[in-house]
Amino acid sequence: MPSKNLFDKPFDEGTIDKLKIFKDYFKEWLPVFIANPNPLWNEIQIFDLFAGQGKDIVGNYGSPMIIVSILNENKELIKKSGVKIKVILNEVEDYFEVMKGNVKAIEDANLYKINFCNDEFVNVFNMHYTSMKASANFLFLDQNGIKQITENIFKKIIQLRQTDFLFFISSSYIKRFGDLESFKKYLKITKQDLEGKSYYHIHRLVLEYYRNVIPDGKKYYLAPFTIKKTSEVYGLIFGTNHIYGLEKFLNVCWKHDKITGEANFDIDHEKIDPNKPTLFEEYNVPTKRQVFEQNLKEKIFSRELKTDLDVYLFTLGEGFLPKDANKILKELKENNKIDSDLNLTNSKIHKITIQSKIKLK
Repeated sequence: MPSKNLFDKPFDEGTIDKLKIFKDYFKEWLPVFIANPNPLWNEIQIFDLFAGQGKDIVGNYGSPMIIVSILNENKELIKKSGVKIKVILNEVEDYFEVMKGNVKAIEDANLYKINFCNDEFVNVFNMHYTSMKASANFLFLDQNGIKQITENIFKKIIQLRQTDFLFFISSSYIKRFGDLESFKKYLKITKQDLEGKSYYHIHRLVLEYYRNVIPDGKKYYLAPFTIKKTSEVYGLIFGTNHIYGLEKFLNVCWKHDKITGEANFDIDHEKIDPNKPTLFEEYNVPTKRQVFEQNLKEKIFSRELKTDLDVYLFTLGEGFLPKDANKILKELKENNKIDSDLNLTNSKIHKITIQSKIKLK
């Protein structure tokens, strides 16, 4: 039996924020695979392995019904593409049958196939892992606590060729129980790692933990978004092996957080209201942005970043967008620090085939 039914009352604000980010990114992800007349993949699989009940008591859609509704909205594209779509929905708790009934009420069986599973996460994941190797995949892993997305599971996910994932962790849970031996079976984060860290920054620590698990030489991109729900702090971690996926996810994050692009609250306590700027411009710039801009300039001057593509990749890795890099490149050129005929771009940096060199003066 579930210890607490999260669906017997309206979703709280934090849950709604989480679902909005999931929905916005999935709406960006899907057309990449079905809008092309000659699709790169003949089959895509969409996994929601902690699917819940499907909707809350007032009818707000949860993740499984968001997936199905977005597929329904893209009916014509799906038909034209000929791409086979499988949706795997898993819920181990007692409201599995409720979820199944809710989803079937809006399902279009002519567009996609849904597999309903009522099993432990690891069993369903392992059951479908071989098929993931032959398809493009999206995984939404909205776990309770932290124990399901182990280092081993994470390594298996990042080995897949075309797979984006979005998983949910409890930063508050890690803060409270991170020093327990039972906890360390799942995440190798020590009590010393947690010392002096607020709930707000535990999520960044976990992100770095997973980044360090990525093998040397492997290109894989991670980005965070932190969510505050009443007194608890949770985190979304996004992963992709394609830079375009990272760019799309960061666009979604900055849509939801115009200050730092990584939280639904003032994560760094910068107390900046973009609608009420101060009289002094320097106090309107968030600390995160100041650090990014300074680091970008230093790496250009040290020749660590030599081309426009180098700059854009660094920018995305720091959680910023190409337009943020363009501001610095323009500033350096206007101040006669660089000499360059850069063709600046605000999107689709993965399509840069001829790199423009940055020349220092």
